[in-house]
Amino acid sequence: MLTMKLMRVEKINKRLRRLVTDCEDFYLCDSKWLETNRLENDFEIDDVIEEELKEFTEAYSLERTLKYIEFKRRTEKEVSDHLKKIPVPEDIIITSIFKMVEYGMLDDELYARDYIEELIEKNQSTYVIKMKSINKGIKESLVESIMAELNVVENEGFRALRLIEKRCGNRDGKHDFNKLRQYLYGKGFSTDSIRKSMENYFKGIAQ
Repeated sequence: MLTMKLMRVEKINKRLRRLVTDCEDFYLCDSKWLETNRLENDFEIDDVIEEELKEFTEAYSLERTLKYIEFKRRTEKEVSDHLKKIPVPEDIIITSIFKMVEYGMLDDELYARDYIEELIEKNQSTYVIKMKSINKGIKESLVESIMAELNVVENEGFRALRLIEKRCGNRDGKHDFNKLRQYLYGKGFSTDSIRKSMENYFKGIAQ
């Protein structure tokens, strides 16, 4: 049976070490465990040692995941990116995320709904809502489904109107229409939404 050899030990922090093998795999371990077992370069890692290293790495990955999501809801991608920076092996990242989803502690759909509703409250454009959600690592199909359910596209004109009200409310009738259009374009609103919202706002003032 093939055995792995330890190629090098890397210090991650005061407690944590990264063990890199000749199979291009790596594991994490505690510095005290490393001293106790006296692992050095070219040390042959048998099945028992490998299982201990794997168990520690999985436990440490779960520990760091729980700390990361303790006070703020996260997406699966955010958790994955966080663990990669430690670093944690890819296969153990996948396992950790699977367990968090199974326990109900990671839920991209719930996160997406809350996040999109938050952006709607902030009167963001449809384009910005979609791009910000996707950048969080939420699947585009899920983003589009929730946006459709919440009528994000249909209500874009209303959100643009809210921004016009905030921007023009205290200007005593003096308005630079071109600057206002550019402001809304810069926020990602569509030409049609800008036109309709401006018509509705200034029609209301004239009456």
